[in-house]
Parts: sequence; C-alpha cells; structure tokens
Amino acid sequence: MVLAAAVLACLSAVAVIAYAAGADRRAVEGKKGTWVLLATATIPSGTTGAQIRSRRLVRQVLMPAETVPSGALTKLDAALDTRKLNADLQPDQMLLSRQFALSTAKPGARPASTFAVPRSRLAVSVELGIAPQVAGNVKRGDRVTVFVTAPKQDTAETPQRTRILLPTATVISVGESVPPNVSLSLAPSAAAPASPSASPTPAETGGTVTLRRYVVTLAVTADQAEELVNGYNRGLLHLGLLGPGTRVTASPTVAESGPAA
Repeated sequence: MVLAAAVLACLSAVAVIAYAAGADRRAVEGKKGTWVLLATATIPSGTTGAQIRSRRLVRQVLMPAETVPSGALTKLDAALDTRKLNADLQPDQMLLSRQFALSTAKPGARPASTFAVPRSRLAVSVELGIAPQVAGNVKRGDRVTVFVTAPKQDTAETPQRTRILLPTATVISVGESVPPNVSLSLAPSAAAPASPSASPTPAETGGTVTLRRYVVTLAVTADQAEELVNGYNRGLLHLGLLGPGTRVTASPTVAESGPAA
C-alpha cells in the first residue's frame, strides 16, 4: 500500500508539472513566446543575483513576447552575481535588469589615489588651521616653506621659538581624500578651525561628505619626513607661500616669543 501511494504521488506531481507546462504553451499558442523569471516569494532589497539563484527564489514562465516589457530577464547569469536588488520584489513579480543596481566597486577594491607622489619622495600630511595655511590660499603644486614653533605651549621656563623646518617643499594635495560613492561639499572659510587640534574630520550625512580644506600633503625626502612629523607632533607648524624666484635657506637663527613690548 505504501509503495502504491508513493507511485501515485509521483504520477500526480508529473501530471501537475505537465499541466503547468501545457498551460504556458496554451497561453502563447499561435504567438511568439518568451521565457521570463518570476519571484516565487518576497525577495528583499539588497539581495544579490547569486543569492537569488542559490536560494531558488525565481521560476521560469513562458509568456507571449508581446506582453513582456523590455529589460525582462530570461535567466540569472554570472554578470548579476554581485549586483543587488534596489527594491523589494513581491511574489510573481517579473525580474527586470533595471531592478539590479550596478556594482560601483569590486569587493575589497581601494579608491584610487587623488595625487601622484614624485619619484624618490614621500607623501606626508599635516593638519593645519586656516592662518598657518596662508588663509587657505595654498593649493596643489605650490612651493612652500615650513616653519615650526616649539614647544606648543609658551612658558617662562620653555619659551616658544620659531625656526625654518623645511626651506622648500611641494604641495601635492590640499584637503582630505573624497570617499568613494559620495558627493562632495566644501566647508566655508568661516567654519575653519582656529587651531589644528580643533580641526574636524569629514562629517558624512545622507551620502554627502563635508571636507575641511586644512590638511596639506607635502612631497618630501625621507629625512625631511622625519623632521616634518617630529615638528608636527612637538610643535606648531606654519606655511609660507613662496613667490616666483623666492629662495629660502635654513638658518640656525631662531625667533623667540615673549611678552609684547
């Protein structure tokens, strides 16, 4: 009896499948047919093509070609594996190519650098306020002199002294790097920090990043990099914008701060 019931169940399943296939064909009888994909259940937004395939969340249905909208998918190929649905799909909803968002980056991909480092040089970034960056007028390609004032706090025991740290350095970038897939907004000059310690980091809101233009990246030698990093951590940096033909040389002479006369 058990064997007979199992055989009957199999025959019933075959009959249902055959009827469904026949229904598809009857629906397009005398017309050109096209196979399309329909969701078998609710598929949430963000599901990838690979997940839809592995979970068998779609079925193929034969429909009259004249009723099939443009962009209808006939199969889930490998090109859709990493692309994600941009909206929920309801049961029996047709799958369209435009429902899958384009992949903007490969997994693990890193954004390209926003500048090129000159040969035999290091790129070193320092964070500065608006005044030490020549009122925000320093731009890529400029030549600057870097001054350092140390220590950071002026006291009677250890008065601040200013000296030339780097006679000449080339600016290769101004401002933070823009994160991928977001729009860019530059903060106005009035919002600039008064000191390096108060300089804010990029604030990300609704896919928009606000950048402060007070991070400067310089191209320096290895020895200059040590001097620059040490000066940044121990003192206060100030840039001087070099004009055409201007030459600055390092000097042991220092300017010592003190009470105003």
